[in-house]
Amino acid sequence: MKWWLLLAAALTSGCGSLGKAPLPKLAAGEAPRSVPAEEAGAAKLRATDVIYFGLTKESATDRQPAWHIIETWQRSGQRVALGWTELPATRQPLLDRWQRQEIPTQQLLDQLSAPERGEWLRRGLRPDLGQLALGSPRNLLRKIRAGETLSVEERALLPQDYRPRPEAFDNFVDRVSTSSRLRRYDVASLYRAHLAAEQMIAENIVRFMRANPNAKLLVFLPDDVMINPREVADFAAQKAPLRQLILDRAKTPSETRPQLLTRRPGAAFEVVNRPPETGRHDCRLAAPRLRT
Repeated sequence: MKWWLLLAAALTSGCGSLGKAPLPKLAAGEAPRSVPAEEAGAAKLRATDVIYFGLTKESATDRQPAWHIIETWQRSGQRVALGWTELPATRQPLLDRWQRQEIPTQQLLDQLSAPERGEWLRRGLRPDLGQLALGSPRNLLRKIRAGETLSVEERALLPQDYRPRPEAFDNFVDRVSTSSRLRRYDVASLYRAHLAAEQMIAENIVRFMRANPNAKLLVFLPDDVMINPREVADFAAQKAPLRQLILDRAKTPSETRPQLLTRRPGAAFEVVNRPPETGRHDCRLAAPRLRT
């Protein structure tokens, strides 16, 4: 219950609500009714299309608000899908086979070579949830990062018509400077790989939401320098009018305090528990559709 109360408090604080309804008119002498934080938080969740949930190294699969989010959506009759950014989109056919019960769960995990947080994938593999692979081909990102020349086919995989914010490169350089693992790469090539990774995730989110306009999507992202959920949400907002929410889990539970919800200018998404920072559509891979 502690996690749900924290989530509800964060969702209902501040003034950046999405699609806020007008305040009701009260009769003379009538006092306004208080709305419990949990009820107001659930209402905001139901109004959101995509939620980004960061996984830190300390993130355990139990006692997490991610599962409360899913339950809230499902109680309102919503179809829900989980998006895995650490799984390349090329693995989607394998997830679809599992969804059709053509292969057992263990075979799926074995063939996926489960990522670092495989326990989250195992916990999320439920027949009542859609499964979506959102990530980029690892070999493609490796070649971009190394500054190698891409083939015509590889260049065709890169999304088009996304616009990074003017400060994006400087912000990226600041983040990379703190990583001894990444400092050895050419920063310009590394930045191109970073943009490709984020834009391919955004492209796959947009493709899925266009194919499933009434669905809700919970996106799991690693706590990684290369992937910034704000930028992914910003890119997705450039191609689709999605109501997006970032649930920042970069801090441990004891360090996290609800802060004001914030809306970035020109983008329909909000950030929880952290202060604000500031086409062509590739249809060659059919977007997964949720079963009705």
